Amino acid sequence: MEIDYNIQVSEVMSFPVITATKDKTVYDIANIMAENDIGAVVIVENNNPIGIITERDILKRVVAKNLRPKDVLVEEVMSKKLVTVSPEASINDAAKLMAKHKIKRLPVVKEGKLVGIITESDIIKVSPEIINLLAEYASIKEKPTLYETEEEYIEGICESCGAQGRVKYYQGKYLCEDCLEEYKK
Repeated sequence: MEIDYNIQVSEVMSFPVITATKDKTVYDIANIMAENDIGAVVIVENNNPIGIITERDILKRVVAKNLRPKDVLVEEVMSKKLVTVSPEASINDAAKLMAKHKIKRLPVVKEGKLVGIITESDIIKVSPEIINLLAEYASIKEKPTLYETEEEYIEGICESCGAQGRVKYYQGKYLCEDCLEEYKK
């Protein structure tokens, strides 16, 4: 599924980005996340991104190990293999990067400096065709079961006129003989 090719990351990214330094505690980061209603904080040194800490990092690397958030420094649990994207990249490229690396957020970097962040939600907001495609796929019915084949009549209620009796499955509806003739005209 391709997304709009012409929209650049810079057009949908969020900025300024909420950042912190690696010497903060996980407790500090959790409070920053709560105050700003965000799920990740980019860790920087001189505005150069060096890592990211997400809610998931905190759950897996601190809470699940029963560590005290006030005693754990961010640099001990942040994701250091930072995947970034250029502001000139297309949102299609950003989406592919996210899928490839199984991540939901990409720091946007230009000449080594953090200039924004783009999330899955940002991409979805500007890509309503994704929603339309998903709805279309969801409405496509699988191969009809034996009683839904177009060759056979069954006992049921006509979905057009409401008559009870023999109905035949035709173009996604059960129709009586009279309504079936009308639909075929």
